[in-house]
Amino acid sequence: MSQRIVLIHATPLAVAPINDTFKQLWPEAEISNLLDDALSADRAKETTLTPRLCQRIDTLVEYAISIDAAAVLFTCSAFGAAIEASAQQKPLPVLKPNEAMFEDALRKGRNIVMLATFGPAVKGMEEEFRELAAARHADVTLSSYVVPGARNALNAGNAGLHNQLIVEAAMQYQEADAILLAHFSMEIAYQQVSSAVSCAVLSSPQSAVNKLKRVMN
Repeated sequence: MSQRIVLIHATPLAVAPINDTFKQLWPEAEISNLLDDALSADRAKETTLTPRLCQRIDTLVEYAISIDAAAVLFTCSAFGAAIEASAQQKPLPVLKPNEAMFEDALRKGRNIVMLATFGPAVKGMEEEFRELAAARHADVTLSSYVVPGARNALNAGNAGLHNQLIVEAAMQYQEADAILLAHFSMEIAYQQVSSAVSCAVLSSPQSAVNKLKRVMN
């Protein structure tokens, strides 16, 4: 019997990209989806992760456990510290959205560029990356760039413009050892970005699915 992986989403924009990635890379996995789309809106109103937001993250993990999750993967990159705090108290793998991609990035070289579309997530992600790099004694630099208008385009249903803006941004950073697509919602631009640049391109969904497959098999 396959083990259940519960995906926890803070925006509907992340649901299809990660489910499609599972279908491509690990179709045998049993997936369940939990969506609290108020989380993303409420996080955008706060400058930091509040205790209430942290409690909501932990409550979602507890619910996942109650429906027999064998592992939990969050898909919103704006809650890293809250996810980590909850994970430390739980008996099952609870993955932050970007941890697997960051681990992969450290193997790509010293000059890493992260493209993002949701500004409130960036500071926490940068801190997470630098903590991981320090723990692994990796001599790397991370430069972040928020692509103007891309998230608004996707919210409006214009995936083509979203992808175009990300490709245009990526083409400015081809000297990087790797370009990271910060959010699960950016997976839909992965193929176009990869075709447009000469450096490595990493996506959170692909790295996360591959790590879960290793951890659980």
